[in-house]
Amino acid sequence: MIKKEIFQRELERQKKARALAEEILESKSLELYNTAEELKKVNKKLEDLLVEKNSQLQGVFENINDAYIAMDLEGNVLKINDIAESFFGYNFRKEAINVLDLIYEEDYTYAMESFAELIKKGYFYQYTARIITKSKKIKWVQINASIIFDNSNNAIGAQGIIRDITEEREKKIILDLNNNIAKSILGKENITEIAWLISNQIASYLGTNDCVIYLVDDCTNTLEQIAASGNKLSPNKEILNKIIIPIGKGIVGEVANTGKYEIINDTSKDERYIIDDEFRFSEITVPIISDGHIIGVIDAEHKEKNYFKKEHVTALESTAVIVALQFKSALNLRERKEAETKNIELLRKLEKSNQELQEYAHIVSHDLKSPLRSIAALISWIKTDNINVFDGESLQNFQDLDLTLETMDNLITDVLKYASLDANVSNDEYVKLDPLIRNLINVLYIPKNISINILNKLPSIKGDKTKFQQLFQNLIENAIKFSNKKEGFINIDVEDFHSFYKFSIKDNGIGIEKRHFERIFKIFQSLEKSKDSSGIGLSIVKKIVDIYKGEVWLESEIDKGTIFYFTLKK
Repeated sequence: MIKKEIFQRELERQKKARALAEEILESKSLELYNTAEELKKVNKKLEDLLVEKNSQLQGVFENINDAYIAMDLEGNVLKINDIAESFFGYNFRKEAINVLDLIYEEDYTYAMESFAELIKKGYFYQYTARIITKSKKIKWVQINASIIFDNSNNAIGAQGIIRDITEEREKKIILDLNNNIAKSILGKENITEIAWLISNQIASYLGTNDCVIYLVDDCTNTLEQIAASGNKLSPNKEILNKIIIPIGKGIVGEVANTGKYEIINDTSKDERYIIDDEFRFSEITVPIISDGHIIGVIDAEHKEKNYFKKEHVTALESTAVIVALQFKSALNLRERKEAETKNIELLRKLEKSNQELQEYAHIVSHDLKSPLRSIAALISWIKTDNINVFDGESLQNFQDLDLTLETMDNLITDVLKYASLDANVSNDEYVKLDPLIRNLINVLYIPKNISINILNKLPSIKGDKTKFQQLFQNLIENAIKFSNKKEGFINIDVEDFHSFYKFSIKDNGIGIEKRHFERIFKIFQSLEKSKDSSGIGLSIVKKIVDIYKGEVWLESEIDKGTIFYFTLKK
């Protein structure tokens, strides 16, 4: 009985335990189910997110502005974008590509060293080198690359973004070339020295040992070699076998004629090619133009065919602009120095000529006056010895001879004065013109019917006192000589300007016709024959004013009078 009760209680306990276990199992199952459902939802979200990210990455891959390449560690290209296909010229879908095929031969060692660094560090930035496209074009590129790793962090490939910097680099090279040329020729005045510096800079840029600078000679219509590089130079840096090319002949002459550049890819097929020091296949020729006028030519050659490119033309044309400016400045300087040298020589000859003229004038004056005095003395003796023999007509003839001899003596004196004007020009003292001219008026013979008036006080002028006196004396005497009025006047006046004085001497004499205004200042040009006029007085006036860099002119009306004007610098 007791056993049965114990068994019954145990059975109840197991039923309760089973019920509890079932309840727990049911609860856990529900929890697991709910968890599984949550996981499904999360996985769905992850899958959607992954698809979205892959789509975004694909969009970036397809729309990136630069070329993109992914490759394995052997260099085999696994994936490239459309820009890369266009840039390199390969069709990834139809052609197997290995990056080794893209490396420019001269940069191979550098490329391998850079790839080793990429493997070691896992990335590199701004790797710069040359690549060669399928069409054999050489391009400069800048690459940013990184290693691709698998889930176990093992390197399985590499990827990189490639940017074409060919044009950018060429612009920088041209800018550097022009800067270097500008610096090297700055302050240089010798055109040959400038040309030498330029030819060496250009030869270095072009990677050739042949560059020649030609200068146009307008007088002979030819081109002359003034600078060169390479084999054209002697050990003393002189041009060997310098050649002169007529404009219009040869490639260089043609460019000088047309003003347009030329690139010759194979000179053996161009009959215009002129062999200089040796034969070369490629030639590039660019004109040097200043103010629309061709003043020179830059010419370079290379041994290889098809060597020169359009970018070389761009560089040389920009260089030619700088060269033209410097050449023009140097040519102007050279012409100015040549003109200065000629002027110095002319001044030296003129000085010598003036000195010889002065000596000649003194000699002639002495040689002419001596016989005149002898003739005057003989005439006087004859007249004295025969005073009672000669009739009135004969005595009048002797008087006319005396007047003629006096006129000749005055003429010789005036010639000597004129020839001596340039000698001993003194500018070391200020001359007070007012007392000088008033004293002059007192010593001159002034007819009673003529009055001389100084209207304003005359200034002090730096110069030679004797020449100023000669200047005013000749003008005053000229006014007296040609006065024809019962009451004549001579008015002397002055006006003060900023840098000079303007003098005037006015009379009411016979006047001068306008057609004679220039003639009267020429030596021996007297408008009226007179024993008192040698025709030199106004020539002396003109010459003195010229010595002091002034001007002289006149205004006149027939029978009303004349005003002579002249200026003297302060």
